[in-house]
Amino acid sequence: MLADHTDQVLRAFGLGSRVVDLRLAGTGEQGQVWRLKTTHGVFAIKETFRRENEPDASAAADFQEAVFLAGTVPVPRPLRALSGRTLAEIGPHQVRAYEWVDLLPMNQAADPVLIGATVAAVHRVNHEPARPLHPWYTEPVHAQRWSQLHSDAVAAGAPFAAALADEIPTLIKLAALMEPPERLQNCHRDLWADNILPMPAGGVCVIDWDNCGLEDPAQELPMVLFDFAGEDVVRMRDLLGSYVDSGGPARLRGRGAFTMVIAQFGHFWESAVAAYLSPNASADLRAHSIERANMLLSQPLRLDHIDNTLDAVAGIG
Repeated sequence: MLADHTDQVLRAFGLGSRVVDLRLAGTGEQGQVWRLKTTHGVFAIKETFRRENEPDASAAADFQEAVFLAGTVPVPRPLRALSGRTLAEIGPHQVRAYEWVDLLPMNQAADPVLIGATVAAVHRVNHEPARPLHPWYTEPVHAQRWSQLHSDAVAAGAPFAAALADEIPTLIKLAALMEPPERLQNCHRDLWADNILPMPAGGVCVIDWDNCGLEDPAQELPMVLFDFAGEDVVRMRDLLGSYVDSGGPARLRGRGAFTMVIAQFGHFWESAVAAYLSPNASADLRAHSIERANMLLSQPLRLDHIDNTLDAVAGIG
């Protein structure tokens, strides 16, 4: 456990001489975050589940710091180790450090005007260089891969196998709408509602910049609309109108604007099924995979939603 190596964390990042309190604050797909209080203050320590390389981690931290320094978006400030590196090797753990920000639980009903202005402020930060395009956001899962995953899920007795079979035709149809990103700039690339969190004193904070890199902001904006507006036409128009009025550079032009959302939905499904089918999958991992599949089924992406969204926001900007 990281709790067994707190003195090393303090020394690596220069966070004080003594730990006052350490508690697990949250767990996600790529890591878990600890709230660390020391004689120097309160910090967030992110313990990664997958090994990262320093150049990528440093590039992500550079963009996050650029947004922080712009002063228009609340963002946890990334901290560097005393070695100058973003990542620190602490026993068997690889960790990052940030200044702590108090946050409230995810709220998809947050003020759409605030959300639109926040995303516009992120998109107005032009920071270079950026990490390259990544297939997770730009490439579909192909029909042959779906066929194999479904066959394997059936053979393994996966409880979501029938639902996956029903979902695959839609996923393939959606993939046919994807278009290459055009206006590339540094983007967050993970602006779902669980990364735009409310703060106790008001406003929202944008967290989890680990995956940032090149993308088209016009293909990032629909994920925000999907999560914060759903099928609510008024919220769609309020969010996008606020984004445009706040100087956001992106404009939605056709179904291809949903490329990032389509790609991620496909890869969310693919990774959930693949994790369940892993030969070494534990009972906990399989339970988590089932939970992920159920989440995807609870708020599925559909072609009529894409068209309804485009119709609702037509003429804005």
